[in-house]
Formats: sequence, structure tokens, C-alpha cells
Amino acid sequence: MESIDIFGDGRKVPQLSINVKVKVKPDYQQYNNLWNSVFGYIMKKPRTKLEFLAVNSFRNLPLSELTLEDIKDYISEEDYEQLKQVEVVFDKGITTDVKAFILSVLRVRFDIIEKLTKEKI
Repeated sequence: MESIDIFGDGRKVPQLSINVKVKVKPDYQQYNNLWNSVFGYIMKKPRTKLEFLAVNSFRNLPLSELTLEDIKDYISEEDYEQLKQVEVVFDKGITTDVKAFILSVLRVRFDIIEKLTKEKI
């Protein structure tokens, strides 16, 4: 397989990595370090453009009422164990945007989340 020489002079294509930290609401500050560890785990999961496009759909749903136990059956056991460590933060300590991002990276289907949120209302 041929690689594309984007610079035209044979240089290697640089790899980019971004460190991201998400602040939790002030009531949950004691979970801050643990939350950053779990969020780091989520950020290391492989992502495509589709996950980023799915975030916008999730953001339109009332995710504030969605809990970890609601999505337990739709995520992997390893993902559940990681999020279980910060269940309180996931349930009530992060914004809807962050929760939407996490759900899209964990590849939970939109129709399932839509159904779960309608049941909560």
C-alpha cells in the first residue's frame, strides 16, 4: 500500500494527541482525580467522525435524567466497570454535552437512548 506524501518532501506525517480534562460540578470535587482517570480511559477508545456527528443528536435529548444503570445492558462490561467507579458523577455531575460525548464514544445507539429518555419522562 502506498502512503501519500502530504508535504511533498518525504517528511513523516506528525501524530497529534490532545490532553483533555473535563471539570465536574463543584458538589463532586472529591471525585475529580478518579473522574479524570475514567475520562482518560474513554478518550483512549477508538473514535471516528461518526461518533462526533452522533453527539449532536444525543445533545437534543434530556440526558440529565439518564443514569449508568439505564445503559448498563448497552455498553461493554469493561466500560461499565470504569464508569461504575464514578457513577455519581456520570449520573448527576457532568453536563449534557459531556454525557452525549461519552454515549457516542461508547457507541450506544441513538434509538436506545431516545427510548430510555422517553421512559424517564
